[in-house]
Amino acid sequence: MTAALRRAARAVIPHPVRRAILRATGRGRGSRPGLGADGRPRRGPGDPAGIHRLQVGCGPTNLLPDWWNVDIRAFPGIDEVMDVTRPWPWRNLDYVYGEHFLEHLPPDGAIAFVREAAAAMTPGGILRLSTPALEHVWVTHFTPTPDRDAEAVIAETYRANRAFHGWGHRFLYSKPMLERLLVAAGFRDLSFHDYGVSEHPALRGIERHPGWDVTGGWPSVWIVEGIASGAVPGPAVAALEAEMDEAFGRYVRSGH
Repeated sequence: MTAALRRAARAVIPHPVRRAILRATGRGRGSRPGLGADGRPRRGPGDPAGIHRLQVGCGPTNLLPDWWNVDIRAFPGIDEVMDVTRPWPWRNLDYVYGEHFLEHLPPDGAIAFVREAAAAMTPGGILRLSTPALEHVWVTHFTPTPDRDAEAVIAETYRANRAFHGWGHRFLYSKPMLERLLVAAGFRDLSFHDYGVSEHPALRGIERHPGWDVTGGWPSVWIVEGIASGAVPGPAVAALEAEMDEAFGRYVRSGH
């Protein structure tokens, strides 16, 4: 099926129907036999005795053995094809984790994702996200001065635009923006961490993307954890969605 046909199918076939088709044809679970380290079939969050740790946007190379690995594309080895901006079927997740994932969603998709994550987690569950730090991009990718060589500034111009638009990035987060997003969805007691560091054993050493560093006091990647409050996200989410659309989304739609 060509990319154009896949886009057409997504436009006319409801999401639950697409998921059912993928599962029926075996594509919803990738090509893995579905066995855990003990040789038994892997069971997901829908099973009370299943895996209640969800990794979103895992891709084909960052699968975690003790997690339920999902992606919007049917990569070999994933546990389930899932669009995490759509309603989630679970309410019993202990952990949700996404590495270099949030920046690939448009703002309204990011809001939908954190809203669904909050609703799907048990009270006290932990969300951990890593996403490129806008502050680090700013101080490391474009540093012009009046006496800078023009060719050097041009090279940094390309570099800065690659950081913003390359690799499918849709929106880069500053620390306050990331905090506003998670708090609006109902997460509390936010904490920021160095690469691989966490107070929770299940979240230690979990990052896989290389290259984390700190420049001028700014980490290259914000790694944040938030505790699910168990409260249903309320007006704060709608207010943030309106704010992000007014301040950003409408400019994108208009082509500016």
